[in-house]
Amino acid sequence: MKSYIYFSLVILFSLAIIQPAYSQFEGQVEYLILSEETSQPERTNLNMTFTKDRIFVESSSSLEVMSGISTNGILIRNDHQDFIFNTGENEAFKIAKYDIDRLADLMNRVSGKSDNGNSSNFDWENRVVETGNSKELHGYTINEFVLQSDEENKSVSIWLTDQIKVDWGLLYEAWQTTGRKQVEEDVPVELIMNQNSFPLLIEGFEDDKRVFKVEAAAINQRTFDRSKTEISPDVELLGFSDLMMNMFRQRR
Repeated sequence: MKSYIYFSLVILFSLAIIQPAYSQFEGQVEYLILSEETSQPERTNLNMTFTKDRIFVESSSSLEVMSGISTNGILIRNDHQDFIFNTGENEAFKIAKYDIDRLADLMNRVSGKSDNGNSSNFDWENRVVETGNSKELHGYTINEFVLQSDEENKSVSIWLTDQIKVDWGLLYEAWQTTGRKQVEEDVPVELIMNQNSFPLLIEGFEDDKRVFKVEAAAINQRTFDRSKTEISPDVELLGFSDLMMNMFRQRR
């Protein structure tokens, strides 16, 4: 179950393009992540709020971004070139993009993990199929692409709309320089996060049975809370050195 949720979150968080997308989407997309591998499905809520220069991602469950950082909310500030990781009610780590790269390199050295130099060599021609199927979801037209797994009995159905376009800014850079190196298998996130499409529905199948679903439960462009992309004056912002000390304390 965790592997499917991780795959879903990687897809949702990992990649976009650095150049500004036209017709920038501003609003909130509320996702429901449903694991259906057991008789009692597990539910996780994941909400994404977009404004002109910022993205806020929040989850109903804690996410371990990397060793030393567990968070239920991440603010990506393209206008400040940094990430804000919420770690407590009135506390957050403010980490520059440059420091994310330094941190990942340090963790690789400490753990003895080598830089696998993973680059995109995904077999698009044989593993991605545009089915031609389409349907409506919340007033948006979504088109189906099927991602075939290395294992014959597994596949992922991805439904994209070209009516929502987002500039993901720093997430693109973080994925290219850091995120891709942390994933053993090459992940075709370009299929989902690009300047021309946006995922509203993702379904995973094993032996023709659906085992997980990530679906946009609601899309709000009018009355969404823009303050989610701002930092409360009550929040204490900790820096990179504070994060390093926190990580080393946890490793003792």
